[in-house]
Amino acid sequence: MDSKYVAQREEALKKQIFPQTKKEDFADFWTEAVKDLRKKELVVKREKLSLPYDKTFTTYEITFNTHDDTEIHAYFSCPVGKENEKLPCVAFFHGGSGYKVIHHDILATGVCCFAMDVRSQGGTSVDKAVYTSGDRMGGLMTRGVLDKNEFYLKNIYLDAVRAMDVIATLDEVDPARIVTAGVSQGGALSIAASALSGRSAKCYSIVTSYCCLKERTESGSGVFDSTHAYLRVYPDKTDAVMDTLSYFDIVNMVSLLKVPVSFCLALADPICLPPYVYSAYHHAKCEKSIEMYPFVHHDFPNDYLLLMHRELAAL
Repeated sequence: MDSKYVAQREEALKKQIFPQTKKEDFADFWTEAVKDLRKKELVVKREKLSLPYDKTFTTYEITFNTHDDTEIHAYFSCPVGKENEKLPCVAFFHGGSGYKVIHHDILATGVCCFAMDVRSQGGTSVDKAVYTSGDRMGGLMTRGVLDKNEFYLKNIYLDAVRAMDVIATLDEVDPARIVTAGVSQGGALSIAASALSGRSAKCYSIVTSYCCLKERTESGSGVFDSTHAYLRVYPDKTDAVMDTLSYFDIVNMVSLLKVPVSFCLALADPICLPPYVYSAYHHAKCEKSIEMYPFVHHDFPNDYLLLMHRELAAL
């Protein structure tokens, strides 16, 4: 956006960049996690749905297994009349406590769309993981929080990678033209899926969550209110929790991104604070861009939606 006000805000954000907190084994941890995931034989089931939109696009209910035998549910939709073509596909990840929906706007650009239900949230993917710490506090961000190998975010990041593997097997999809997109939590999953799967051509991350997790835990903002409460009760666990969180912080995850990434930053966002999102953008070393929207709260700006749609139509 060409705006003097936005330019001034960006200059201020450049002075508020948070450092990365990744450990020496950060990249190796994720390499091994993805390798272990892919040792599990992929099992995909699909069932055609009967919907009012059948004249325009076809939708399937997809289920697939992931690393811990959790069954993940998704919608896969593709335009009618292009059954003999290999089309681009958008892997779209929903925000926190949301669920999969059919993205008519994305399908209208002529591409396929794959929308996954994140486990234990508003959809039908039920978490089968076993957590030995934190779960009794009742919050997703305390499940397994004392062990990076158990933590809830590890599971949903790997589920996003598995979704990319599933998309690459679909007959309707050109595996060289898979892109990721998402809002808030979905923006973080979009980055994780693109950074870890090796299957993404581009990443769109809108009002990106899971940035600066230490600071979010300290303030107890959004879903990290449960982590804040956990440490209030168990202060002796602080170092262990902060160590775990560092492996899932998007400010660190962007270091693994190799494909172009487009950030959408809402300058009035009270949840995913602008300095947090801008820090993730700053630390990305791949081709990158950022669009900033003044006075937009934790939302998907229409102007950015149109920008993304134009790019999808050109894939």
